[in-house]
Amino acid sequence: MSGTTGSKQVMRWILFAVGPSVGLTVLAWFVVTGSLSGIGKAVAAALLYLLPVMALHAAMEQPMRRWMAAARFPMDWVIFVAAKFTVAGIAAAVGNFLALVTRLAAKASDLYQTDRFLIAMFVFLTSGIELYASTRHRLEERNRSLTERVEADSQKLQAQQEDFERAREIQQALMPRELPRIRGCELAAGCQPARVVGGDYFDAIRLGDARAAIAIGDVSGKGMAAALLMSNLQAIVRAFAPGGMAPQELCAKANQLIAGNVAPGKYITFFYAVIDSVDMRIDYCNAGHNPPILRRRDGAVERLCEGGPVLGVFPGAAYESGAAELRPGDCLVAYTDGISEAFNDRDEEFGEGRLMVGLNQPAAGSEERRKRIMAAATEFANGDFHDDATLLIASLE
Repeated sequence: MSGTTGSKQVMRWILFAVGPSVGLTVLAWFVVTGSLSGIGKAVAAALLYLLPVMALHAAMEQPMRRWMAAARFPMDWVIFVAAKFTVAGIAAAVGNFLALVTRLAAKASDLYQTDRFLIAMFVFLTSGIELYASTRHRLEERNRSLTERVEADSQKLQAQQEDFERAREIQQALMPRELPRIRGCELAAGCQPARVVGGDYFDAIRLGDARAAIAIGDVSGKGMAAALLMSNLQAIVRAFAPGGMAPQELCAKANQLIAGNVAPGKYITFFYAVIDSVDMRIDYCNAGHNPPILRRRDGAVERLCEGGPVLGVFPGAAYESGAAELRPGDCLVAYTDGISEAFNDRDEEFGEGRLMVGLNQPAAGSEERRKRIMAAATEFANGDFHDDATLLIASLE
C-alpha cells in the first residue's frame, strides 16, 4: 500500500513539473517569436531538459539553502539566482547532448535560442516561486507570532481578571454588609469603586445599645495598591475600636502603624468618630479628610475639622479630638472626594453645593438620602467616576 501511495506521489509531482514547464515554454516561445512556428521542437527540448533540471535541482537544493541561511539580504538572493543559473546552464548542456543524440537537433547551434529561453524561464519561474514562498513564510511566521502573543496576553489578562475578581470579593467582605443599629440613630453607607477594586473605606462598629463607631477613609491612588493599604487600615480600626479607644488615640495609633509600612508617596485621609445617641454627642478626629457635614434640623451646617494630618506621612504626628452636640433631626454626612470631585463632560465638579441640595431635600431616612445623593452624582458624571466614591450618613431620630 505504501509503495502504491509513493508511486502516485511521484507521478503527481512529475505531472505538476511537466505541465507548467510545457505551458511556460509555449508561452515564452510565443511572446518572443510572435508565433507558434517551431514550437514542437521547443516543447520536445523542454521535456528533454526537464530530467536533468529535476536531478540537478534536487542535488543543489540543500547546499544552496545552507548557504542562503548563512547569508543576509541581498546576498541570499544572489546565492539563489546564481545557483539557479548554474542548474539551468548545466541542464541545458545535458539537454543539448541528449537532443543531439536523439537527433532532435542537427547541430548544437540550432539549440542556442531554445537554451536561452529555457534558462530564462527556469530562473524566472524558480525566483517567482521562491519569492512567493518566502513572503508567505514570513507572513505565516508573523501571524503565528502575533497569535501566540495574543493568546499569551489573553491568558495573562484572564489571570489578572481572576485575581482582581478575587480581590474585589475580599474587599467587599471587608466592608460591613449590614450596618449596626443603635437607639435613635440610623446609619447608611455605600462605595462605588472607580476600578474593580478601590482605595476607599468605610466602617461602622456597634459599641453598645446607643453607641457606634463610624469611619471613612480614602487611600491615595486607585486599584490594587490602594486596596491593599485600605485593608491595613480596616484591620487597625477593627482591632482598636471595640476597646473604646478615643478617636484621637486611634488615629495616632493608625498613623504610627501605617507610616512604618506605607510606600513612599502613599497616604490615607481618615475620619473616625464615636456617636452616642443617649448623651447626644459625637467625638471625632479628622486626619486630613474632607470635613464631614453636620446638618442641623433647622438647616444650619457645621463641619467637623478638628484632628491632624493625613495618615502615613508623619510617624510622630499629634492628633486632637473634636466634639459636637447632637440634636434630634440632625444628619451627619461623611464622603470621599470621589463624590465632591466627580466631573461631567464640561469638566465641572459635582461639588459640595450639589451634595447639599440632595441632603436638604426631605427624606425618610439615611438610606434614602444616600441613594439620592449617589444617584445625583452618578447622573452628573454620566456614570463614569474617575475616583472611588464613598458616602456615609448618620441620621438622628
